[in-house]
Amino acid sequence: MGQDDEGDSPEHETAVVSTPADSGDGDSRTNPNDLIEGTKAWARVAKSFLYVEVSSLVLMFSCIGVWTGGYSELAYALSVSVISVAACIGIQTAEYFKPGMLEKVEKPVSLALLLWWTIGTGIITFRAPFYTVTNGYIAAWAGLYFTAHWALHIDTSRFEELDSGRKTVALLGTAGIVVVLACIWPIHIGQFLGAAAWGLAGSLVSTLLCIGLFLKFDDINGQIMKVTGEKEIERR
Repeated sequence: MGQDDEGDSPEHETAVVSTPADSGDGDSRTNPNDLIEGTKAWARVAKSFLYVEVSSLVLMFSCIGVWTGGYSELAYALSVSVISVAACIGIQTAEYFKPGMLEKVEKPVSLALLLWWTIGTGIITFRAPFYTVTNGYIAAWAGLYFTAHWALHIDTSRFEELDSGRKTVALLGTAGIVVVLACIWPIHIGQFLGAAAWGLAGSLVSTLLCIGLFLKFDDINGQIMKVTGEKEIERR
C-alpha cells in the first residue's frame, strides 16, 4: 500500500509530465529537419512553373545589374519579372498552406502570365532595354517559352522521341531564329549595320538549311548511307 501511495503522489505525476519525450512537441516545430522537409515540400509545389520563376529572377537581376534612373523601358522590364515571380511564389505558397488551391487558380494565372510575358518580351527585346543577345534578352524569351509551356501544356514528348541527329538540327534551327530576331533591331535603328546584316543573312540561311534537313533527314541520311556503302564496296 505504501508503494501505491507513493506512485500516486503529486511529485511522481509531475516527474512523468515533465519527461523530455513528452515535452518535445514545442521543439519539433523548430527542428531543422522539419524546416528542411517543409522547404522541400514548398519547392515541389512549383514543379510545373519552376523555370518561369528562374527566368523571372534572371531577368530581374539583369535589370538590376544595368539599372539607371529615368529609363522607363528598364523599369517596365523589371516590372515584368517582379510581377511574374510574385504571382508564381504567391500561388506556390497558397498551395502549400491550402492544398487544392493550385488546381483552381493555375490555369487563369498561367494564361494571364502568358499574355503578360508575350507583351513584355516583345517590348523588352524589340524596343528596349535588351534588344541584343544578353542575359536579359535570353531570360525574356525563356520566360515566354516556359510560360507558354506551362499555360498551354505543350507536349514535348515528340521532340524527346526524335533521334539525336534530328534533335541537333532542331536546336541549331532554333538558335538561328534567335539570331535572326536579335539582328532585326540594330538594322531598324541603323546601328552596326554591317555586322547585323551579316548575322541576319547567315542566320536566315542556317535556319532554312536546318528546316530542310529536319524535313528530309531520313532521305538525306539514307542517301549518305547508300553512297558510303557504295564507296566501301568499290574499295573492296
